[in-house]
Amino acid sequence: MRQTAPNPSDSEPTQLYLYERKQRHTALVLLLNMGVLIAMYAAARKWIEPSEASDQLFYWVNIAVPVVELCLLLLAIYFWLKNGRFRMSVDTNRFTVDDPISKTYSFSVPVSEIEGIRQTYRNHTNYTTTVMYMKSGETIQLTPNYNYSRRALYDALKEANPTIQLPEHPYRFKQV
Repeated sequence: MRQTAPNPSDSEPTQLYLYERKQRHTALVLLLNMGVLIAMYAAARKWIEPSEASDQLFYWVNIAVPVVELCLLLLAIYFWLKNGRFRMSVDTNRFTVDDPISKTYSFSVPVSEIEGIRQTYRNHTNYTTTVMYMKSGETIQLTPNYNYSRRALYDALKEANPTIQLPEHPYRFKQV
């Protein structure tokens, strides 16, 4: 997070929150996952007792593991070469998210138009959502795909617009 001090003589908006992540980081995580998958496969081969059921299991695992490994490798190469940048920022005027993976999660809205943010957890599907509600009635879902600090984001939004209704705790979700 990068904060800048406001300058009264400057008409530029003051940046209150910034989170950036390059896709090369995601590529490295995918490569790590490839290694973990190989280690899990090797451990299963070593510790699962031979039987008819395990033979049938490994028949399918021997097909699935190479396919998954290839998919992970291709995605890692794609992300490494593309190297797009995820950017989430809040300044005194706007809340902006630029997601190179999904344009669904990309937006730029005036902070003054944000009514509130609600976090929900669906127990039967084990699914969490963070939704921003606008004064116009529009809803915008915030991406769950990056490890940005919700606490710092909410603090910046509250500083930019004290009337925004935010969750009491940034890491607790209301069960629905």
